[in-house]
Amino acid sequence: MIKRLLYSTFLALSIASIIHMPILNVARIYLAIWFIFSLLFFFTNRKLSFNFINIEWLIFPLFLLLHTFSLLYTNNLTRGFFDIEVKLSFIVIPFLFFLVYQHFYEKLPITKMKRLYLVSLFIIVIFLTIRAIVSYISDNNISHLYYNELSWKYHPSYLAMYISLGIIILIEKLFENDNKVSYIYVIGVTVLLVFLFLLSSKAGIIVTFVLLIVASLYQILFNKVIIKSVVLSIIAIIFAYYGIHENYRFQAVKSSIEKVETNIQTSESNAIRILIWETGIDLLKTHWLFGVGCGDIKDVLINEYEKRNMHGAVEKKLNLHNQYIETWLSLGIFGLLMLLTILFLPFVIAFKQKNVSWLLFIMLIAGNFITESMLNTQAGVIFITYFYYFFYVEHKLKIHDTIFTAKN
Repeated sequence: MIKRLLYSTFLALSIASIIHMPILNVARIYLAIWFIFSLLFFFTNRKLSFNFINIEWLIFPLFLLLHTFSLLYTNNLTRGFFDIEVKLSFIVIPFLFFLVYQHFYEKLPITKMKRLYLVSLFIIVIFLTIRAIVSYISDNNISHLYYNELSWKYHPSYLAMYISLGIIILIEKLFENDNKVSYIYVIGVTVLLVFLFLLSSKAGIIVTFVLLIVASLYQILFNKVIIKSVVLSIIAIIFAYYGIHENYRFQAVKSSIEKVETNIQTSESNAIRILIWETGIDLLKTHWLFGVGCGDIKDVLINEYEKRNMHGAVEKKLNLHNQYIETWLSLGIFGLLMLLTILFLPFVIAFKQKNVSWLLFIMLIAGNFITESMLNTQAGVIFITYFYYFFYVEHKLKIHDTIFTAKN
């Protein structure tokens, strides 16, 4: 009786987990509950094969191990252990998805889970939009409809990433039926793009535009789907024009770059990114091999900011806002190579399997890594790791279904 109850509960928690991924501060709580039930489920079943011993299942746990190894040459162990705590999902989520795949591969409704994600995402978008409109009506301040005010307690870059994934799923639905234009999905993509424009995340706008164009070209070149691809390309171009040309945050980029040469004390986002990237690259000239350790990177950066009189960066205690440079400076060249492997391996598999959604997701996180150190926070770690293994399990299920069909 208890065994059956745990089985049903763990399955339900696994399916419902996707609902909570885009919800602010809820994902980590849900993940903890899900993990506790997974242990209870595991100990009652006591069945675990060794099929997880491959690079795809182990790449994130190995990445966490590399962070742990860097503690050996880290002086600030308190910050180092905190960084390990933030990244515990690197081992928890692969374990969860392996249990799910091993026990529920015939019952896991991947398509329905994607729909659940879309429902959750649109509820968030509607809530934030209504909240922004009500605030605008109350004081007639247009800023409520843009950027930080619109995203409320979300970081705009992270929320933009969640939105972009929703667009990827809608694009997948759009191209499921080659001969029929599903207007509901076109409308859904358009609504999310409008919200993304208002959100005004520069990286989110640029990366999403690239994803739309790549998806269109892929469908034209490999699947010969013309009409839908042209429609999607037109939407992408209109979005890019208004998202970049008419967006006040992009209009500030040129002046921000000019400020870099004359104002090292700036804290403006465009200018400060260039300064901290230069700082990180200069530090890599000395620490390129092993890095400075995951606990010391913040101290090393702040010390260097102080030497360069970058008071804006010191005041905000900024990280490098680039995951590639951040990982390299923290863990050395081996950390950078592992991060690139995390992106390259699934990209190749997805391309070979013609899994466009997985392909676009990898491009999504690779693009966002350029302007944000997204693996420094649980909001980034949990979301990225979850969907990394979600798409990997989808890939494994497709292989299983293909083998099953071939046998019958």
